[in-house]
This record gives sequence, structure tokens and C-alpha cells, in this order.
Amino acid sequence: MKFYRDVVTFHYENGMRLHVLPQPGTAVEVECFIRTGSIHEGRHLGCGLSHFLEHMMFQGCRDYPGTAVSDTIDRLGGTMNAYTSYDHTAYHATVAAKHLGTAVKVLGSMVRYPEFPEARFRAEREVILRERELGVDNPSRRLFEALNQELFKIHPMRHPIIGYRELIAGVSKEMMETYYRERYTPGRCFWIIVGDVVPEQAYEEIGALLGDWPAAHLAEALLPEEPVQCAPRSSSFRFADPLARLATAVRIPEASHPDIPALDVLAGIFGMGDGSRLVRVLELEQKLAIDLRSFCYTQPCGGLLGIGCTAAPGKLNKLQSALKRELEKIRKGDLTQAEVEREKTQQTADHLRQLRGLREIAADIAGGVIANDAPALSDLYMEKLAKLDVDDIRRVAATYLDENSFATVTQLTGKESARIHSAPAPKPPRPETSRLGNGARVLTLTDRRLPMIDLALLLPAGTIFEAPAQGGLSGLVADLITAGTKYHNETEILRRLDGCGADLSVNSGLNSWVLELNAPRAKFKKALEILAEILHAPAFGPEEFERERYNRLELLRSRAQSPRAAAQDLARRLLFGSHPYGWGVNGTEQQLAALTPEQAHEFYRSRWTPSRVVFGFGGDCSAEKTREFAELLAGGIDWNQPEIELPPEPVFQHGFRSGALPIEREQTAVIRALPGISGCDRRYPAFEILNQATNGLASQLFRSIREDNALAYTTGMQMSGGFHRGSLMFHVITTAEQAEVADRLIAAEIDRLATEGLREEEFLAAREGAAFAAARLTESVGSALTASVLSLHYGRPAEESWLHEAELRACPRDSVNETIRDFMDNTAAVRVFAGRDIPTA
Repeated sequence: MKFYRDVVTFHYENGMRLHVLPQPGTAVEVECFIRTGSIHEGRHLGCGLSHFLEHMMFQGCRDYPGTAVSDTIDRLGGTMNAYTSYDHTAYHATVAAKHLGTAVKVLGSMVRYPEFPEARFRAEREVILRERELGVDNPSRRLFEALNQELFKIHPMRHPIIGYRELIAGVSKEMMETYYRERYTPGRCFWIIVGDVVPEQAYEEIGALLGDWPAAHLAEALLPEEPVQCAPRSSSFRFADPLARLATAVRIPEASHPDIPALDVLAGIFGMGDGSRLVRVLELEQKLAIDLRSFCYTQPCGGLLGIGCTAAPGKLNKLQSALKRELEKIRKGDLTQAEVEREKTQQTADHLRQLRGLREIAADIAGGVIANDAPALSDLYMEKLAKLDVDDIRRVAATYLDENSFATVTQLTGKESARIHSAPAPKPPRPETSRLGNGARVLTLTDRRLPMIDLALLLPAGTIFEAPAQGGLSGLVADLITAGTKYHNETEILRRLDGCGADLSVNSGLNSWVLELNAPRAKFKKALEILAEILHAPAFGPEEFERERYNRLELLRSRAQSPRAAAQDLARRLLFGSHPYGWGVNGTEQQLAALTPEQAHEFYRSRWTPSRVVFGFGGDCSAEKTREFAELLAGGIDWNQPEIELPPEPVFQHGFRSGALPIEREQTAVIRALPGISGCDRRYPAFEILNQATNGLASQLFRSIREDNALAYTTGMQMSGGFHRGSLMFHVITTAEQAEVADRLIAAEIDRLATEGLREEEFLAAREGAAFAAARLTESVGSALTASVLSLHYGRPAEESWLHEAELRACPRDSVNETIRDFMDNTAAVRVFAGRDIPTA
């Protein structure tokens, strides 16, 4: 498949380039890249200048002063953001196609005409210091940083992209301005545009804005070449967390090297899926790892091939020894053609999934440009991937898995510090619904753009259906569904799914299970037959039950050491009390510890109530075919189950309550929670608009907490709920010293919403954003399918997602504000502090 053959490339005289790929739809993805990142900071290595500069680009430029950059995109209903890598910085925006010109002007003005207001510079430096502290508080981030420092001894990749706290604190405005002038030049700039766009129009608009940007500072400093590693390297550090962690990796060549496709397959065989070699042996069979995943991370300047895993502290040494033995077996050629074919099938399917999203397509093109100035590199990569056989994988295993090339880091427990016109957009598919003979509903969403089929099977499960003594049961059973059947063990099931290129997941939430299966059309029937066996004859073996329960308990204990997660859990308990929403999707340690395999089996069996089950199929399939698929899955199910009743509505205790959790972390979480709205409430669209207004770079909450006071890197509001009223949680992650100030600012924002509601400009931008998000939901088969089965679950029409954009745009401000005031002016509120030296609750 030559997906990227229609990429159009333009060159500007000043060295800038543009790559455009027209795609049908309603949106356009606009991305501007600067080929400069943390490895290019020269004498200021470790200061994080590239990342700091990225932040400052949002603080005003010639045509968009102050916060007008994010405000402008927000008013259009779009989204924008940026990121910094080792060797490039990217600015991206997703907007409706009619707003392409504005998105180009915003991004172009940011990179060419930035302003660096002194006050904003100082404030943003504090924000970045908070962001750095978040990384220091994250054991997985610390592990990866330490691994990089073992693998790279002189190359700048050894330093974190964000920089080090002491060096960030010393960054001056003059340092940043000098770095900007030297590195932000047209010769290092290229654009990617994907979506409903005419290439020449984009070329002209970018040229009008940046065509006269003068070329300058063309010379590139030579980066040091990392010496060949001739002996194993290792290090360890301590971190106050119940789980231990291990990461091991070898250096691999640059992203354009011909060995990369084979190395990607090797990484997949290691541990990129639940059926992969190391997951099967070390996690499922030997039970040494709780969570294991491999990675193959490439850059133009080199990358990493490795494995990261978590374990109980007492098992870490055994895990390390066992991992070393398994890698040595693979190095010596212990690989089969079947393993290679399964992984090739899986990676091909993953590639097809990626082609469903504009942002993903743009990232694919950018990867080829950055690697080798080749926008269609991904197509060439897939051709190489298709030709690989087991001998190719054995060769790269023997070449790169030399024990002397490995670096290993362990985290121990304990404290330590020509004009082309876009094709007309096809009409979006609409769902068709029918019923099986027993009353179960079947939904079909036909979309033949790609040879893929999706399944979204909804069952009445989740927290809301758990008995008081059985919190966490739904999530535990969801984990067990794929852990083997009466006829095949877990490993065999996972291998067979991998052989189909299938992606299977079971997601347990507050109000439902959604089982999602995705596979290429040619393999979907086979994947469905495997799923039928899983659903008809799950084993729920005692050994697998104990393993999954143990893993969930350990993850709960780890969660208790995360300020934000722990604060959210306590706020939920205070708000909901004994209602199922009070223990949430994870349950409590006491509830999990008391669960039995018999309860798990009975809970699963009782979910098959015809009136509440929905089979949803989407993609390259017809309604006739999906009915056949649904009957295949339904045929072996015991449907004679009684109707499932919901528990009573939660009763919210009046009066303000506080909670406090001492946790030894650098950061402190501040949570304020209020009773929320039911997903079945006709006023729910008002809260979608509120959610848009309280999150993002342009929100009043973000400005107050971060922009005006530089208290935190992250802040916002989260909604939850479903059949019953849920919660609204406002959060800030800050320092212990600033926790009370942050709390007062959250309280002030809640009071403003309760008394004034959303201002006109704020409301219009939020409504546009919510409507745009609703419109985009129907463009992806997978997301539209899941949204449709959930709509049926909550008693709403399957077509709701296709009608929802218009519903949101019709919402008047007065009505939305009346709803917001009704909910914000609520005495049943809670506040929680979690972290080091927390204020008295």
C-alpha cells in the first residue's frame, strides 16, 4: 500500500519546506517543526533551553500578544499544543478545514515573531520547575533518565530534554533570545499539513507569511560520536514506592538505518503485546514481573532497544536473572518463523490503525522527514517489514544483543532523594441497529476506507454493578477474561490473536465493560472465533485469579503513594460514602483481598442479560455480515440471566469536609470535588461545555493558577458519572508551600462559576471546542462505534454522536450558566491535600 505517494513537497528559497497530504474529512492538522532540540544547546546543555523556548512561544508574539495564541485557536473550536524532543521542536494545531489560514498564521507568527515578556519569562520558569519536579516524582521517568545516562556517556542524549532543576533556575532571558536567534531559522523549519487542504493554497499562505524570513546561522555544530560500549553497565537508585523497577537496553542505529524494521519486530517479540515472549515467560508463567513492556526508540542520532518492567521488591533479582537468560536464548537464535509472522502481522495492523487519524498521519510523515528528508519513508519501511523472515531477525538479535552492549538500571524501594484538489469528503457512516432473537442489540457502522473491522461489545458491568463487599471485582474479572479458556491456556490464546494481527482489550469503567477487538478484514473472522472461545468458556483459573488480584493490589499500593491519585481516591470516598462510586473502578485493598474465583465467575456469568448487551461492529463490513458475527459470539452464551438492577442514587452529605494524606513527594496535590451530573441527564451538554472551558491553555483556571501565579505545571477539572450523578474534581499539583494558595484559587474559580457562570467570550470558545470535538468523534470508526454502543447503553439513540454537534451549538449561554450555577452552588463539597508537609485539613 502506497499511502504516502500523494504527499506534495514544496521548497522555499530561504530553505523552508512544506509537505502536504490531502485527506477527506472536516479537519486539518497543521504542524510546524524546527530542527532543534535538547542536544543542540551547546554550552548550555542541561538548561532545557529548547523546552523552555517552546513554553515561551505561547506567551505572545507580534500578531498575537499575551495569551492570544491559544485563545485564537480555542475560539475556533480547535486544539493546539507543542512538544520538544532531543533533536526537534514541534508546534501543532487541529482545526476545522475552513480555519487553515488562521492556524498557519498563528503557528507562523509564533516561530518567527515571538516576544519574551520579562514577567511571563519569570513566571514560566517557575512553571517549568514544577514540571521538572513532576518528573522527579515519577519513578518510571527517573528510571528512563538513569538508563539514558548509562547508555550515553558523552553524547547530549544523556541529558533530560527538560533539563536539570539547578540549571533551569539559572536560565536568563538573554540566553533564551540568543538561542532562539541562532536555532530558529527557515533552513531548520518545515511544515506538515494533513487533511481537507489544497496544497498550493497552503504553500501560498505559508509563503506569504514566512517566505521573506531571512536565512541565517546555517552552520551546525558537530555532535560527539558515542564510543562503542565494550562492557555491561549498571546502576541503581532508591525511590519511595512499593514497587521495584528495572530497565535494560542497548544502543541501536539512527532511524533511517536498514536494520530498524527488523529491530522493531525483535522488540515486538520481546514484549510489546500480551502474547509476546517475555510477557508470557516472565509475567504470566514465572510471575516475576507485574508489568513488562519492550521499546524500540529511534532518533536520527541513534536510539534504544530495551525492556522496562515493574516487580515486587523481593522478586527483582530473580527477574533480572531470568530476563538475562531469555535475552541470551534469543541472541543465540531461539526464534521461530511463526513468532516473526505474528509480529509482522501485528505491526502491519498497528500501521493501518495509525492511518485513521490526521495527527498520526502527520507524525508518520514528520518521522520520515526528520530521519532522512523522506516524507514517504513509512511506505518504504512497510515494504521492508513485509520481506523480513526469521533469519533477518536472528541476524539482528545476534548483532545487537551482545551482553557487553547492555546497560541496566534498577529502581529499589525506599527513600532517596501542480494544483491538487482534495477529493470530496465521503459522507460519514451512520449506524444501523437490529436485534438478535433473544433481544440483544446489534449495531453496524460500515466504513470501507480501510480493510479493517472493529468490534465494540458492551456488557452491563463496572463499578455501579458491584456489591458493597465486592469493590474492584468488575476490573479484576475484566483482566481475567483473556487469561485462558477451558480449551487453551493464556499463552496460546494470546499467540493466536497476535497471529491475526488482532488488538483486543477489555475496559472496565464505572458503568460498563467495553470489549474492543480490531483486526484486518482478512483475519477478522479468525480473530472473532478466538474471541468466541474466550467468551463462551473462560477458565477463571485460580492461579490466574491470584496473579491478577496480586497485581491489582500492588498497583493500588503504588497508587496510594501518588499525591494526585491518592487525593482523588480520598475525595471520592468523602463525596460518595458507601455508594459504589465511592470506591471507584479500583476498589479498595480490603475489598480486593476478600474476592474469590467463585465470585468472579458468577459476576461474569450474570452479565449476559439480553436487554442490556450491545454488539457493535464497524469498518469494512455489512449489516448482514455483522449479524452473522454477532450470532457467532452469542451462540455459546447462557442468556437465561435475571434483569440487572441499579443501586440507589448516591446521597451527598451536606456540609464542607476536608481530608489530608501525608505522602513523601516533592509535589502536593490539591483537590476540590463537588457532586456532578448523570450521563443520562438532558442537561449534560452544559457540562461538556464547562469541561472544555475549565481545561486547556486558555481556561480561566489555567490562567489563574499557572499564568498569573506560576503555582503549577498542571491544573484542570475532571468529570465522572454515568447512570448516577458523578463528580466534578478540580485539581492542582503544586508545592507544599503553595498548596493553600492554590486551594484558595480553585475555590475562587468555583465561586465565580457559581455566581457569574461563563463569560460570553469564554462560553463561545468552549461551546465551539465541545462541538468540534463532537464532530470529530464520528470520523474515527473505533471511537464512533464505542460512542454508539455507550449511547444505547444509557438509553439514548445510537445516532446521538452524529446529532450531538448541532445539539451543542444550539445551547444558549443563559441555559448553560443556569445549569452550572445549580451544580456549583452546592454545600456537599470536599477538599483534599496530599503530599509532603501538607496543610492541616
